[in-house]
Amino acid sequence: MSKMHLVFGGRVKDPQGLDFDMSTVDVVGIFPDYASALDAWRANAQRTVDDAEMKYVVVHLHRLLEPQLGTA
Repeated sequence: MSKMHLVFGGRVKDPQGLDFDMSTVDVVGIFPDYASALDAWRANAQRTVDDAEMKYVVVHLHRLLEPQLGTA
């Protein structure tokens, strides 16, 4: 199984939290490795750097799909 990663973002109530306003969620995509997900995250985070309420994250989907494998 490839180590899939999801990149998404949106407006948050608190810049230090993860409480997203679901009406603003922007799904960037699913990527086959962390490096490409990080590139996509960086591009979107930099594009919205002046908006403190916008946040983009990388989700390690492979950890959700196979939690028994741990962090490897």
